Amino acid sequence: MSALTLRPIPILVGLLALLPAAEPASAAEPSAPGDVAGLRAGDWLVRGRVSGSIPTERHSRIDLIGGRVDTPVAILPDADLSYFLTDHIAVEVQAGASRSRPSIRGTLVGDIAVGSIWTAAAMGMMQLHILPGARLNPYLGVGLAATTPLAIQPAKGIADFRLKSQVSPVLQAGFDYHLGGRWFANAMVKYVFVPRQSYGLGGVGVEVDLNMLVVGAGLGYRF
Repeated sequence: MSALTLRPIPILVGLLALLPAAEPASAAEPSAPGDVAGLRAGDWLVRGRVSGSIPTERHSRIDLIGGRVDTPVAILPDADLSYFLTDHIAVEVQAGASRSRPSIRGTLVGDIAVGSIWTAAAMGMMQLHILPGARLNPYLGVGLAATTPLAIQPAKGIADFRLKSQVSPVLQAGFDYHLGGRWFANAMVKYVFVPRQSYGLGGVGVEVDLNMLVVGAGLGYRF
């Protein structure tokens, strides 16, 4: 073989040796807390919703004049705060005020407006989150709701009356859906077992027994 014959393999190896060495691929940077999917222990979640309170299983008794107490459906803004003790267990707290305008219908003297009642309410729930790391996370809850009258404005012709504070058991079901970043969509339903309420209206005894179905949907923000 002639001395002028090219040796392509050694030449190629020499040229490759002159190229800069490739940097090793760096490990993927951890996601920012706001990018982590789902909800985990240590997370705070504040939710804002529009909710409807729907009276159910309504029973009432009015002395002398008969009739029934009618409590209308109420549409209200709603907010709560949850803290995740573990991946699966969270506590939820909620407080606020609402106004209702009950009336008595079908009495011997016709329909009677009762007035306007402002009530303060606080609620505490213990929740079981079924799929905490998933984008769709259903949950179940059980807790108590406490209510106390703030202000009662009797309707015209109705004497002043008083209502008692109450504590009601609550069952809850809902889900959080991770939209991305720190934002979640939420929908929930609560069933409130309200104790019987008794009061007097100008010498007429009134007893009201009802439960409340609360449904709502809105957005949540994780801290």
